[in-house]
Amino acid sequence: MSWSASENNTIDPVRVAVLGAGHAGRGLASYLSMYGFDVSLYNRTITNVEKISKRGGIKVQGLFEAFAYLPLVTDDIAKAIKDRDIIIVVVPAQAHTFFAKTLSPFLESGQTVLLMPGRTGGALEFARILSSQLDTDNILLGEAQTFSFVSRITGRDSVLISKVKNSTRVSAFPASHNRLFMRSLRRLPITFNMADDVMETSLDNVGAMLHPTPTILCAGLLESKEGGYNHYHDAISESVGRLVERMDAERISVSREFVSQSVSLLEWLRSTYDAEGTTLRECIRSIDTYDDIGSPSSLDHRYVLEDVPTGLVPLSYLGRLAGVETPAIDAVINLACQLYNHDFWSSGRNLRSLGLEGLNPSEVREYVRTGFMPEKYPELHEISDMFELEVDEI
Repeated sequence: MSWSASENNTIDPVRVAVLGAGHAGRGLASYLSMYGFDVSLYNRTITNVEKISKRGGIKVQGLFEAFAYLPLVTDDIAKAIKDRDIIIVVVPAQAHTFFAKTLSPFLESGQTVLLMPGRTGGALEFARILSSQLDTDNILLGEAQTFSFVSRITGRDSVLISKVKNSTRVSAFPASHNRLFMRSLRRLPITFNMADDVMETSLDNVGAMLHPTPTILCAGLLESKEGGYNHYHDAISESVGRLVERMDAERISVSREFVSQSVSLLEWLRSTYDAEGTTLRECIRSIDTYDDIGSPSSLDHRYVLEDVPTGLVPLSYLGRLAGVETPAIDAVINLACQLYNHDFWSSGRNLRSLGLEGLNPSEVREYVRTGFMPEKYPELHEISDMFELEVDEI
Protein backbone atom coordinates (compact mmCIF):
# COMPACT_ATOMS: atom_id res chain seq x y z
CA MET A 1 0.00 0.00 0.00
CA SER A 2 1.15 3.56 -0.58
CA TRP A 3 1.95 5.65 2.46
CA SER A 4 2.99 9.22 3.06
CA ALA A 5 3.85 11.25 6.10
CA SER A 6 0.56 13.14 5.91
CA GLU A 7 -1.33 9.86 6.37
CA ASN A 8 0.28 9.18 9.74
CA ASN A 9 -2.78 9.85 11.85
CA THR A 10 -1.66 7.89 14.90
CA ILE A 11 0.89 10.31 16.25
CA ASP A 12 2.06 9.01 19.62
CA PRO A 13 4.34 10.82 22.07
CA VAL A 14 6.19 7.56 22.79
CA ARG A 15 9.85 7.84 21.78
CA VAL A 16 11.50 4.63 20.62
CA ALA A 17 15.11 3.57 20.13
CA VAL A 18 15.82 0.70 17.76
CA LEU A 19 19.24 -0.83 18.40
CA GLY A 20 20.55 -2.69 15.38
CA ALA A 21 20.20 -1.66 11.74
CA GLY A 22 20.20 -4.99 9.99
CA HIS A 23 17.30 -6.50 8.04
CA ALA A 24 15.05 -6.57 11.11
CA GLY A 25 16.09 -3.29 12.69
CA ARG A 26 15.56 -1.27 9.53
CA GLY A 27 12.16 -2.85 8.99
CA LEU A 28 11.06 -2.13 12.55
CA ALA A 29 12.38 1.45 12.63
CA SER A 30 10.69 2.20 9.31
CA TYR A 31 7.39 0.68 10.37
CA LEU A 32 7.26 2.69 13.61
CA SER A 33 8.24 5.89 11.79
CA MET A 34 5.40 5.43 9.29
CA TYR A 35 3.02 5.35 12.23
CA GLY A 36 4.31 8.71 13.40
CA PHE A 37 6.67 7.59 16.18
CA ASP A 38 9.86 9.47 16.97
CA VAL A 39 12.45 6.74 16.30
CA SER A 40 16.20 6.75 16.77
CA LEU A 41 18.25 4.09 14.98
CA TYR A 42 21.56 2.84 16.39
CA ASN A 43 24.19 0.76 14.65
CA ARG A 44 27.64 -0.15 15.93
CA THR A 45 29.23 0.73 12.57
CA ILE A 46 28.17 4.14 11.31
CA THR A 47 29.38 3.47 7.76
CA ASN A 48 26.63 0.83 7.38
CA VAL A 49 23.94 3.45 8.01
CA GLU A 50 25.69 6.55 6.66
CA LYS A 51 23.38 6.91 3.65
CA ILE A 52 20.31 6.55 5.89
CA SER A 53 21.69 9.31 8.12
CA LYS A 54 22.38 11.62 5.18
CA ARG A 55 18.93 11.08 3.64
CA GLY A 56 17.21 11.35 7.02
CA GLY A 57 15.38 8.06 6.66
CA ILE A 58 14.70 4.83 4.82
CA LYS A 59 12.82 4.07 1.61
CA VAL A 60 10.24 1.35 2.33
CA GLN A 61 8.99 -1.16 -0.23
CA GLY A 62 6.79 -4.26 -0.21
CA LEU A 63 3.63 -4.04 1.89
CA PHE A 64 4.21 -0.29 2.09
CA GLU A 65 5.58 2.28 -0.34
CA ALA A 66 6.88 5.14 1.75
CA PHE A 67 9.79 7.17 3.00
CA ALA A 68 10.25 6.62 6.74
CA TYR A 69 11.77 9.64 8.47
CA LEU A 70 14.42 8.91 11.11
CA PRO A 71 15.58 12.07 12.87
CA LEU A 72 18.49 10.37 14.66
CA VAL A 73 20.75 7.70 13.13
CA THR A 74 23.89 7.18 15.19
CA ASP A 75 26.65 4.92 16.45
CA ASP A 76 26.51 6.63 19.86
CA ILE A 77 24.38 4.40 22.07
CA ALA A 78 24.06 7.04 24.80
CA LYS A 79 22.48 9.47 22.33
CA ALA A 80 20.33 6.75 20.80
CA ILE A 81 18.60 5.83 24.07
CA LYS A 82 18.57 9.19 25.85
CA ASP A 83 15.00 10.14 26.90
CA ARG A 84 13.57 7.15 24.99
CA ASP A 85 10.56 5.41 26.49
CA ILE A 86 11.05 2.06 24.77
CA ILE A 87 14.34 0.52 23.67
CA ILE A 88 14.07 -2.40 21.25
CA VAL A 89 17.21 -4.50 20.79
CA VAL A 90 17.11 -6.06 17.33
CA VAL A 91 20.47 -7.77 16.92
CA PRO A 92 21.72 -11.36 16.63
CA ALA A 93 21.36 -12.93 20.06
CA GLN A 94 25.08 -13.58 20.46
CA ALA A 95 25.47 -9.79 20.67
CA HIS A 96 23.16 -9.50 23.69
CA THR A 97 26.09 -9.66 26.12
CA PHE A 98 27.75 -6.70 24.40
CA PHE A 99 24.55 -4.66 24.39
CA ALA A 100 23.75 -5.40 28.04
CA LYS A 101 27.21 -4.20 29.09
CA THR A 102 27.13 -1.19 26.77
CA LEU A 103 23.60 -0.09 27.69
CA SER A 104 23.91 -0.35 31.46
CA PRO A 105 25.71 2.99 32.12
CA PHE A 106 23.07 4.94 30.17
CA LEU A 107 19.73 3.33 31.05
CA GLU A 108 17.24 5.67 32.70
CA SER A 109 14.59 4.95 35.30
CA GLY A 110 11.25 4.03 33.74
CA GLN A 111 12.60 2.79 30.42
CA THR A 112 11.35 -0.42 28.80
CA VAL A 113 13.88 -2.74 27.14
CA LEU A 114 12.57 -5.37 24.71
CA LEU A 115 14.80 -8.01 23.14
CA MET A 116 13.25 -8.85 19.77
CA PRO A 117 13.80 -11.73 19.83
CA GLY A 118 15.50 -13.09 22.93
CA ARG A 119 16.07 -16.52 21.35
CA THR A 120 16.57 -19.02 24.22
CA GLY A 121 17.34 -17.29 27.52
CA GLY A 122 18.04 -13.82 26.18
CA ALA A 123 16.24 -11.86 28.89
CA LEU A 124 17.76 -14.10 31.59
CA GLU A 125 21.28 -13.48 30.31
CA PHE A 126 20.60 -9.76 29.83
CA ALA A 127 19.15 -9.42 33.35
CA ARG A 128 22.11 -11.20 34.93
CA ILE A 129 24.55 -8.76 33.29
CA LEU A 130 22.47 -5.64 33.99
CA SER A 131 21.93 -6.53 37.65
CA SER A 132 25.68 -6.84 38.17
CA GLN A 133 26.17 -3.25 37.00
CA LEU A 134 23.09 -1.22 38.03
CA ASP A 135 19.87 -1.19 40.01
CA THR A 136 17.27 -2.63 37.64
CA ASP A 137 14.21 -2.13 39.87
CA ASN A 138 12.92 0.73 37.71
CA ILE A 139 13.75 -0.84 34.34
CA LEU A 140 11.21 -3.05 32.56
CA LEU A 141 13.03 -5.83 30.74
CA GLY A 142 11.57 -8.56 28.57
CA GLU A 143 11.81 -10.50 25.35
CA ALA A 144 9.78 -11.46 22.31
CA GLN A 145 9.54 -15.03 21.13
CA THR A 146 10.34 -13.96 17.57
CA PHE A 147 10.57 -10.88 15.36
CA SER A 148 7.26 -9.29 14.35
CA PHE A 149 8.14 -8.70 10.69
CA VAL A 150 9.63 -10.32 7.64
CA SER A 151 11.92 -7.67 6.19
CA ARG A 152 15.03 -7.52 4.02
CA ILE A 153 17.54 -4.81 3.18
CA THR A 154 17.29 -3.94 -0.51
CA GLY A 155 19.86 -1.12 -0.65
CA ARG A 156 22.03 1.13 1.49
CA ASP A 157 19.00 3.20 2.48
CA SER A 158 16.05 0.95 1.62
CA VAL A 159 14.19 -2.00 3.09
CA LEU A 160 11.44 -4.35 1.95
CA ILE A 161 8.75 -5.33 4.47
CA SER A 162 6.94 -8.39 3.10
CA LYS A 163 4.99 -9.50 6.17
CA VAL A 164 3.71 -8.17 9.50
CA LYS A 165 3.07 -11.22 11.63
CA ASN A 166 -0.38 -11.77 13.10
CA SER A 167 0.95 -11.55 16.67
CA THR A 168 4.10 -11.93 18.72
CA ARG A 169 4.28 -13.34 22.22
CA VAL A 170 6.29 -11.43 24.81
CA SER A 171 7.07 -11.63 28.49
CA ALA A 172 8.89 -9.58 31.08
CA PHE A 173 11.58 -10.84 33.39
CA PRO A 174 10.46 -11.30 36.06
CA ALA A 175 6.92 -12.29 35.05
CA SER A 176 5.56 -10.31 37.99
CA HIS A 177 6.20 -7.24 35.79
CA ASN A 178 4.14 -8.58 32.87
CA ARG A 179 1.20 -6.21 33.25
CA LEU A 180 3.43 -3.14 33.36
CA PHE A 181 5.50 -4.49 30.48
CA MET A 182 2.44 -5.07 28.31
CA ARG A 183 1.01 -1.67 29.22
CA SER A 184 4.20 -0.12 27.86
CA LEU A 185 4.37 -2.22 24.68
CA ARG A 186 0.70 -1.78 23.80
CA ARG A 187 1.46 1.82 22.90
CA LEU A 188 3.20 0.44 19.79
CA PRO A 189 1.31 -0.45 16.57
CA ILE A 190 2.31 -4.12 16.87
CA THR A 191 0.11 -6.97 18.09
CA PHE A 192 1.68 -8.47 21.20
CA ASN A 193 0.26 -11.33 23.26
CA MET A 194 1.44 -11.93 26.80
CA ALA A 195 3.20 -15.21 27.54
CA ASP A 196 3.29 -16.57 31.07
CA ASP A 197 7.02 -15.92 31.49
CA VAL A 198 10.34 -15.84 29.66
CA MET A 199 10.70 -19.61 29.84
CA GLU A 200 7.68 -19.78 27.53
CA THR A 201 9.08 -17.27 25.04
CA SER A 202 12.54 -18.86 25.25
CA LEU A 203 11.41 -22.43 24.78
CA ASP A 204 9.15 -21.46 21.88
CA ASN A 205 12.23 -20.37 19.93
CA VAL A 206 11.12 -21.55 16.49
CA GLY A 207 14.15 -20.02 14.77
CA ALA A 208 16.32 -22.68 16.37
CA MET A 209 14.13 -25.27 14.67
CA LEU A 210 13.82 -23.66 11.21
CA HIS A 211 17.29 -22.23 10.65
CA PRO A 212 20.37 -24.31 11.58
CA THR A 213 19.45 -27.85 10.53
CA PRO A 214 18.46 -27.06 6.90
CA THR A 215 21.52 -24.79 6.58
CA ILE A 216 23.95 -27.39 7.87
CA LEU A 217 22.48 -30.19 5.77
CA CYS A 218 22.70 -27.97 2.67
CA ALA A 219 26.34 -27.03 3.35
CA GLY A 220 27.66 -28.63 0.17
CA LEU A 221 25.12 -26.92 -2.09
CA LEU A 222 25.48 -23.64 -0.21
CA GLU A 223 29.26 -23.50 -0.59
CA SER A 224 29.46 -24.76 -4.16
CA LYS A 225 26.70 -22.45 -5.43
CA GLU A 226 27.22 -19.63 -2.90
CA GLY A 227 23.54 -19.83 -2.08
CA GLY A 228 21.01 -19.10 -4.75
CA TYR A 229 18.26 -21.36 -3.46
CA ASN A 230 15.21 -20.82 -1.23
CA HIS A 231 16.07 -21.74 2.35
CA TYR A 232 12.52 -22.69 3.31
CA HIS A 233 11.17 -24.25 0.13
CA ASP A 234 14.34 -25.96 -1.13
CA ALA A 235 16.36 -26.80 2.00
CA ILE A 236 13.42 -28.15 4.02
CA SER A 237 12.71 -31.32 2.07
CA GLU A 238 10.50 -34.14 3.37
CA SER A 239 13.39 -35.90 5.15
CA VAL A 240 14.89 -32.71 6.57
CA GLY A 241 11.40 -31.68 7.64
CA ARG A 242 10.96 -34.97 9.52
CA LEU A 243 14.26 -34.42 11.34
CA VAL A 244 13.22 -30.89 12.32
CA GLU A 245 9.88 -32.26 13.54
CA ARG A 246 11.75 -34.76 15.77
CA MET A 247 13.85 -31.91 17.14
CA ASP A 248 10.69 -29.93 17.75
CA ALA A 249 9.16 -32.85 19.65
CA GLU A 250 12.25 -32.82 21.91
CA ARG A 251 11.84 -29.07 22.40
CA ILE A 252 8.22 -29.58 23.44
CA SER A 253 9.27 -32.31 25.93
CA VAL A 254 11.79 -29.95 27.51
CA SER A 255 9.29 -27.10 27.49
CA ARG A 256 6.68 -29.10 29.41
CA GLU A 257 9.05 -29.30 32.37
CA PHE A 258 9.10 -25.51 32.70
CA VAL A 259 5.89 -24.01 31.28
CA SER A 260 2.17 -24.70 31.48
CA GLN A 261 1.64 -24.67 27.72
CA SER A 262 3.89 -25.07 24.73
CA VAL A 263 3.26 -24.53 21.04
CA SER A 264 4.59 -26.89 18.40
CA LEU A 265 6.34 -25.54 15.32
CA LEU A 266 3.42 -26.57 13.09
CA GLU A 267 0.91 -24.86 15.41
CA TRP A 268 3.04 -21.70 15.37
CA LEU A 269 3.22 -21.67 11.57
CA ARG A 270 -0.55 -22.03 11.35
CA SER A 271 -1.28 -19.23 13.82
CA THR A 272 1.41 -16.86 12.51
CA TYR A 273 1.20 -17.37 8.76
CA ASP A 274 -2.13 -19.20 8.34
CA ALA A 275 -0.11 -22.19 7.08
CA GLU A 276 -1.89 -25.33 5.92
CA GLY A 277 -0.72 -28.94 6.01
CA THR A 278 -0.02 -31.89 8.28
CA THR A 279 3.78 -31.95 7.90
CA LEU A 280 6.43 -29.28 8.19
CA ARG A 281 7.17 -29.54 4.48
CA GLU A 282 3.51 -29.01 3.58
CA CYS A 283 3.10 -26.08 5.96
CA ILE A 284 6.25 -24.37 4.67
CA ARG A 285 5.17 -24.81 1.05
CA SER A 286 1.82 -23.15 1.81
CA ILE A 287 3.33 -19.91 3.11
CA ASP A 288 3.49 -17.29 0.36
CA THR A 289 5.72 -15.02 2.43
CA TYR A 290 8.53 -17.57 2.08
CA ASP A 291 8.34 -17.57 -1.73
CA ASP A 292 10.90 -14.80 -2.18
CA ILE A 293 13.20 -15.72 0.72
CA GLY A 294 16.72 -16.51 -0.45
CA SER A 295 19.41 -18.51 1.26
CA PRO A 296 22.69 -17.87 3.04
CA SER A 297 25.52 -17.31 0.57
CA SER A 298 28.13 -18.71 2.97
CA LEU A 299 28.26 -20.74 6.15
CA ASP A 300 29.24 -17.58 8.01
CA HIS A 301 25.59 -16.86 8.69
CA ARG A 302 23.37 -16.25 11.70
CA TYR A 303 21.20 -19.27 10.83
CA VAL A 304 23.94 -21.33 12.47
CA LEU A 305 26.22 -18.87 14.25
CA GLU A 306 23.27 -17.41 16.18
CA ASP A 307 20.74 -20.21 16.38
CA VAL A 308 23.09 -22.97 17.52
CA PRO A 309 24.80 -21.20 20.48
CA THR A 310 21.78 -19.15 21.61
CA GLY A 311 19.06 -21.61 20.59
CA LEU A 312 19.95 -25.28 20.43
CA VAL A 313 22.75 -25.28 23.04
CA PRO A 314 20.76 -23.72 25.92
CA LEU A 315 17.78 -25.88 24.95
CA SER A 316 19.93 -28.99 25.36
CA TYR A 317 21.28 -27.77 28.72
CA LEU A 318 17.74 -27.11 29.95
CA GLY A 319 16.87 -30.63 28.86
CA ARG A 320 19.70 -32.02 30.99
CA LEU A 321 18.53 -29.92 33.94
CA ALA A 322 15.05 -31.44 33.59
CA GLY A 323 16.25 -34.97 32.85
CA VAL A 324 14.90 -34.89 29.27
CA GLU A 325 17.06 -36.41 26.54
CA THR A 326 17.51 -34.45 23.29
CA PRO A 327 19.40 -36.78 20.92
CA ALA A 328 18.32 -35.13 17.64
CA ILE A 329 19.12 -31.62 18.91
CA ASP A 330 22.46 -32.80 20.30
CA ALA A 331 23.33 -34.47 16.99
CA VAL A 332 22.83 -31.21 15.09
CA ILE A 333 24.92 -29.29 17.64
CA ASN A 334 27.72 -31.86 17.34
CA LEU A 335 27.53 -31.74 13.55
CA ALA A 336 27.82 -27.94 13.71
CA CYS A 337 30.88 -28.26 15.96
CA GLN A 338 32.56 -30.56 13.43
CA LEU A 339 31.52 -28.55 10.36
CA TYR A 340 32.68 -25.22 11.80
CA ASN A 341 35.61 -26.63 13.80
CA HIS A 342 34.23 -24.72 16.79
CA ASP A 343 33.04 -25.81 20.23
CA PHE A 344 29.52 -24.41 20.34
CA TRP A 345 28.91 -26.29 23.60
CA SER A 346 31.48 -24.06 25.33
CA SER A 347 30.71 -20.77 23.59
CA GLY A 348 26.93 -21.07 23.74
CA ARG A 349 24.54 -20.07 26.51
CA ASN A 350 24.61 -22.41 29.46
CA LEU A 351 22.90 -22.65 32.83
CA ARG A 352 25.52 -20.43 34.45
CA SER A 353 25.24 -17.62 31.88
CA LEU A 354 21.45 -17.74 32.24
CA GLY A 355 21.68 -17.54 36.03
CA LEU A 356 20.03 -20.96 36.45
CA GLU A 357 22.96 -23.04 37.65
CA GLY A 358 22.09 -25.26 40.61
CA LEU A 359 18.32 -24.85 40.22
CA ASN A 360 15.76 -27.57 39.53
CA PRO A 361 12.77 -27.01 37.19
CA SER A 362 10.40 -25.88 39.97
CA GLU A 363 13.02 -23.42 41.24
CA VAL A 364 13.52 -22.11 37.70
CA ARG A 365 9.79 -21.51 37.44
CA GLU A 366 9.82 -19.59 40.73
CA TYR A 367 12.86 -17.53 39.68
CA VAL A 368 11.41 -16.41 36.32
CA ARG A 369 8.14 -15.54 38.05
CA THR A 370 9.57 -13.49 40.94
CA GLY A 371 13.10 -12.53 39.91
CA PHE A 372 14.39 -13.82 43.23
CA MET A 373 16.50 -16.91 43.74
CA PRO A 374 14.58 -19.57 45.70
CA GLU A 375 15.77 -20.06 49.25
CA LYS A 376 17.72 -23.24 49.65
CA TYR A 377 16.79 -25.19 52.76
CA PRO A 378 19.23 -27.83 53.99
CA GLU A 379 18.38 -31.46 53.41
CA LEU A 380 18.10 -33.84 56.36
CA HIS A 381 21.53 -35.35 55.77
CA GLU A 382 23.05 -31.84 55.58
CA ILE A 383 21.59 -30.96 58.99
CA SER A 384 23.00 -34.14 60.47
CA ASP A 385 26.44 -33.40 59.02
CA MET A 386 26.29 -29.83 60.33
CA PHE A 387 25.75 -30.90 63.92
CA GLU A 388 27.61 -34.21 63.67
CA LEU A 389 24.41 -36.10 64.53
CA GLU A 390 23.09 -39.41 63.36
CA VAL A 391 19.98 -39.09 61.23
CA ASP A 392 17.86 -40.97 63.78
CA GLU A 393 18.81 -38.45 66.47
CA ILE A 394 16.99 -35.61 64.66
